Amino acid sequence: MYFQDFVPGNNSDLRVIVIGSRAFAVKRFVRENDFRASGSGAIEFSREAMDERCVALAFEVNKKLSAQVVAYDFVYDEAGNPLIVEICYGCAVEFYDPCPGYWDEGLNWVEGGFVPQEWMVDMLLRGGKIQVDINVNYLVR
Repeated sequence: MYFQDFVPGNNSDLRVIVIGSRAFAVKRFVRENDFRASGSGAIEFSREAMDERCVALAFEVNKKLSAQVVAYDFVYDEAGNPLIVEICYGCAVEFYDPCPGYWDEGLNWVEGGFVPQEWMVDMLLRGGKIQVDINVNYLVR
């Protein structure tokens, strides 16, 4: 069973996915008359909708965890400070295709499409040990 403190006053969350030295993000809005953002289908992909404080914090935590591929979900406390409310190592693949770009570890924005699975393969080919949980149904067509 999984328990999580309720953090009121959030109409969305921000999911930041870190893969090695790159990160991308999506803003997920809550359902009407609900508090959950995950699975709502109301999503924003634009860079302007993202809070780079969350991206920086995701990179920082990722280094401390010595992680390679992790998704971090953020909400905000009453003072507007980002809080990590969930981390996970598995996520859907095609959901993130509309992301218009990504950040490197220096928080430099790289505009344009990308394929995050290629970053994982690149890490593996460069000799890095990688552990990823990807839904195989998305990969086999």
